[in-house]
Formats: sequence, C-alpha cells, structure tokens
Amino acid sequence: MQTDTRTRLIDLIYHEADLLDAQDYDRWLPLLDEDYHWWMPMRHDQPSPLTESSLLYEDLFVTRLRINRLRSARNFSQQPKSRSQHLLQRPVITLHEQGQASSRCQLLYSESRGEQEWHYAACLEHQFRQREGEWLIAARKTTLLNLERPLDSLQLIL
Repeated sequence: MQTDTRTRLIDLIYHEADLLDAQDYDRWLPLLDEDYHWWMPMRHDQPSPLTESSLLYEDLFVTRLRINRLRSARNFSQQPKSRSQHLLQRPVITLHEQGQASSRCQLLYSESRGEQEWHYAACLEHQFRQREGEWLIAARKTTLLNLERPLDSLQLIL
C-alpha cells in the first residue's frame, strides 16, 4: 500500500510539471487543494513565510489571478509568450499521518521568451492532502539554489 501511494504521488508530481510546461492550467488547478499556497523563501534557512519577507507567497486566489494575467491578450510581458521546462530529479516521498504526505526533489527550471532564456536550480517541496480518495497538492515550496542572484523575469509557475 505504501509503495503504491508513493508511486501515485511521484506520478502526480511529474504530471504537474507536464501540465505547467504545457500551460494547461485548466487541468492543473483541480490538482490543488482549496487552501493551497506556494512559497519561495528569500533565505535558505527561512522558517516561515509569515514572519519575514519572501520572494513569493501566494494562495489559490492569487495563483488564479496569475493564471488570468498569463492568459490575457493585454499582457505585454507575454509578447512573445513564455515557455518553460521543468526537469525533475526523482522525488523522495514521505508519508505522514493518514491522508498526508510530503515530497522533496531537485529541479532545474528553464524559461524562455523570444531570444531570452533563464535557468534556475532549485529544491521543490510539496505537501499533499488526501480528500475523498484523491491526492491533492496542499502546498509547494520552491527554494532557489542561488538566492543571491538577481531574479530576472519569472513569468510562469516555477
């Protein structure tokens, strides 16, 4: 049972990356729990997004706003449209109390727009919650390897 659950969660992480790279947000959003949040800390040892500034901390509402902005024809920062590629190391899954799990994997994220291209190495962590037999993404944490580097234009979901 535990091996089957781990396999399902690993498949979910890879599926999420494929959907994000395809910009298929209509199929990605249902994978998120209702209290979903995404955090990008400003420091490697930052304990919480609530006690100090972060590069990014958004809930499901703000994530939907981001997607609406990306889809808008009036979004001039997306002319030409950005493309992304998530290259993931095989995630390590930790099962917690009934219906909860977490994962951690290394990520190489690439984003391009026109002739420009950016690459970021990061650690990607997920928190999962099981609702009505389905695993949902409750939280994502993306910790960039080089937090001292100036952030260029990240438009998509890392």
